[in-house]
Amino acid sequence: MSGIRNAHVKRWGALQDSRGIERFRQCLVFGKKVVREMVVRHPGRCLELLCSAGDRDPFPLPAHVRTHTLPRALFNTIDSFGTGGPILICTVPPLPRVDLMVQPQGLELLCPLGDPTNVGALIRTAAAMGVRQVVLLKESAHPCHPKATRAASGAMFDVQLVQGPSIRDLPEPATWVTLHARGENMSAFQWPEDVRLVVGEEGPGLPRVPSSRCLAIPMTDAVESLNAVVAASMALYAYRVQYPLLRRMRPAPGVPPTALDH
Repeated sequence: MSGIRNAHVKRWGALQDSRGIERFRQCLVFGKKVVREMVVRHPGRCLELLCSAGDRDPFPLPAHVRTHTLPRALFNTIDSFGTGGPILICTVPPLPRVDLMVQPQGLELLCPLGDPTNVGALIRTAAAMGVRQVVLLKESAHPCHPKATRAASGAMFDVQLVQGPSIRDLPEPATWVTLHARGENMSAFQWPEDVRLVVGEEGPGLPRVPSSRCLAIPMTDAVESLNAVVAASMALYAYRVQYPLLRRMRPAPGVPPTALDH
């Protein structure tokens, strides 16, 4: 156990938004199951564990992880989701920049989503579908925002994340696939094995993307559009129908294939 300093409390509170995450290069991870998995799978990312007064140490921790026991009222101010479980503090190194003039290698995903919950859900789907890297465009919410890490369920460390330009500044020539209601039928599309899928946000949609192939998801006219993560998930699955995963691609504990580990 360690003493609680006011500076610690201010830092933990600052990690509730992107500016604090960038300032301290740390993030909050919520949920007992996710926290337990993170400690096992990514021990080098773990810094501190926050517990509420009266709670026992929930599970064994690496020797370098400090445990802070907080008064219940203080703990609740940091536990923004009301999980009641321990909260993990993890390191967040800067994301490397990607050169989109280089042709894609395998399946890549470009994300301009401004809602951190959608960003987290998209990263989780990308990890499941074996996406080689997720390019976070300028418009994207921070992948380690508390809402994103909760939606990703720890997967933000299981996929390579890189930083890209604005969606309005994508270079040409390039290999892009976008989704649009007036595009060609996705069910008949022959996907390139090396391709970048550009996700559009529900509402704003996508600006004109240079050199892109527009695909449409077959659907009834009962709804105008799908949630961006749902639409992207269907497109990623369509790609994997043509290029199946040969095995489960989950990395070994402590050896995640992610840019956040470099």
